[in-house]
Amino acid sequence: MGIPRAFASRREKGLTVSPQIKDLNRMLRDVPAMPAVAQRVMHLLGDPRTTNSVLGDALASDQAMAARVLQMANSPFFGTRQKISSISNAVFVLGHSALRSLIITVCTKGLYKNPGLMERKNWEHSLGSATAARHLAEKTGLMDQDEAFTGGLLHDIGRTMLMIADREAYQALFERDYNQDFAPDGLIALEKEEFGYDHCEVGAPVILKWRLPGIYARIARRHHATSSDVIEREEDPKAIALVAQANLIAHRVGLGRHEPDEQIDVMANIYNEMLGIGREMTLEIVKLALRDYKDAREQFSL
Repeated sequence: MGIPRAFASRREKGLTVSPQIKDLNRMLRDVPAMPAVAQRVMHLLGDPRTTNSVLGDALASDQAMAARVLQMANSPFFGTRQKISSISNAVFVLGHSALRSLIITVCTKGLYKNPGLMERKNWEHSLGSATAARHLAEKTGLMDQDEAFTGGLLHDIGRTMLMIADREAYQALFERDYNQDFAPDGLIALEKEEFGYDHCEVGAPVILKWRLPGIYARIARRHHATSSDVIEREEDPKAIALVAQANLIAHRVGLGRHEPDEQIDVMANIYNEMLGIGREMTLEIVKLALRDYKDAREQFSL
């Protein structure tokens, strides 16, 4: 069962593209910045001389951020086998790579203000994709697991930014997609028609503005690419294919949709070919990703 359609599309109203998004450069100037403490921690994580003590002190300086980090650090998403009760313990147990992933998760979650169904479904899909990407990385060894999780989490950040820039317009688009079950690539065409840009074109520069590693921008830009030649021309083609496959898995099991999408083929596609994985491994990853998402969704819910 779908949801009521509250808004007609901007084109149906006889309007041009969203004035908030017509100028992409102007929109990017208004992109919310990472919290100051998060920026400080990310800078420290990029310095190999940074000690755990310095990281812990930086995080502890923001009580709200520290509390959210501790909450998420104890979730199955980060695979800890022991109770983490302090920031210093989190830094020591998680390590720098997982801590970076965790900080980005906290900041991304914080973008959603007064979330409705649209925001919850977008977040659900991002988390599902991140979980599937982590398992794909673990099984194939083609990517660092924490890096894969972050790539999955950020691959649709452009959608989040379009929602923030013009919520009413994106709500109309979301309802069309949600009610009619468009294929994942169908959303690209809807965004282009509605805004003049799609979420891939928006997401990549947002990630670069946040000064995050370029691999995440490339993933955001190319995760809907349907040609292996296009992907192979990018740096980190395996990482792009890995997150693109994770994206399809999340759609296939219904994470971000109102029901699973049986039309999506996660067994035989260009991403699986590029990753060299077969049916048995794909089925196992689907099962593990759905299990982990269900186990951890309460701690990560909006």
